[in-house]
Amino acid sequence: MIQFSSNSNDSNNPQRRYTQEQVEAILQRALQRQQTNNSGNISHDDLIETARELGIDPSQLEMAVMEQTEVGAVEDAKKTWIAQQKRSFKEHLRSYLIINGILMLINIMTGDPFWAMWPILGWGIGIAFDAANTFWPSDKEIEKGARKVVQRQMRERQQQQRELQRQQKFTIETKGNKLVIQKGNKRLEIG
Repeated sequence: MIQFSSNSNDSNNPQRRYTQEQVEAILQRALQRQQTNNSGNISHDDLIETARELGIDPSQLEMAVMEQTEVGAVEDAKKTWIAQQKRSFKEHLRSYLIINGILMLINIMTGDPFWAMWPILGWGIGIAFDAANTFWPSDKEIEKGARKVVQRQMRERQQQQRELQRQQKFTIETKGNKLVIQKGNKRLEIG
């Protein structure tokens, strides 16, 4: 139980007490209400100050911020992977409909027996499996897909950093305990 003093001067009101869940819900609701009144963003310094007022150790807050950043990145990666899966399925379905529509049209125009059902049926089984994997993936598949998204994003960031370094025409790297800065044929080692 967390105890807060009431601002009321009424001596008949005992001090209010809240459970941890109630405190979280009240603070969440207050933050949501505040977002409608202003930009909704709270600076890191404001967050630290609020935590101090609530008696939360700043080092614990920093650890929670890092954890939330990691969790947020994973959740974003999961959403990205699911969106990619849906886009891929839509492309697959579009190809299926166009190609099989053309095959049906050819089959109808030639007057042959209905041979177009075989590619429709065969490819349709593949579409059904693709739909199942897209709309009802297992948690394991989502985690695996999210890891791939995170890895791809890291590679892209590294590529952007290399490109930026190349554009700056100098490199900064660490070798052992030394910081090495190189521009052209000039090299500076610190450490």
